[in-house]
Amino acid sequence: MLDLHRLRLLREFADRGTIAATAAALGYTASAVSQQLAALERETGTALLDRAARSVELTDAGRRLAVHAEIILAQAEAAEAARPTGQRGTPGRTVSRPARWGSSCTGDHPGHGPVRRPRR
Repeated sequence: MLDLHRLRLLREFADRGTIAATAAALGYTASAVSQQLAALERETGTALLDRAARSVELTDAGRRLAVHAEIILAQAEAAEAARPTGQRGTPGRTVSRPARWGSSCTGDHPGHGPVRRPRR
């Protein structure tokens, strides 16, 4: 499954046109945005960006995925808004729980995955 965070970055890049503008709008470094978009390319198995010497543009596949990303993200936001108030995720940072003693779990096992903690 495609990572929603990376799809948000792709949508923002499609709207803003540059890595630097995308990074500034979202409060990330340009390097972090570039790395996450490269990870999305690996996830999809296709080039989403055409990287020239001084510019970066969406490929045809990147433009198509950006259109799908807009729809997917709108649906995810609608689903989140439709949840009962007490069940919505708490805004905050994502942290991983440690594995249980004696477990070979690396943190990806059900019950030991990322959890949301409120910002302090």
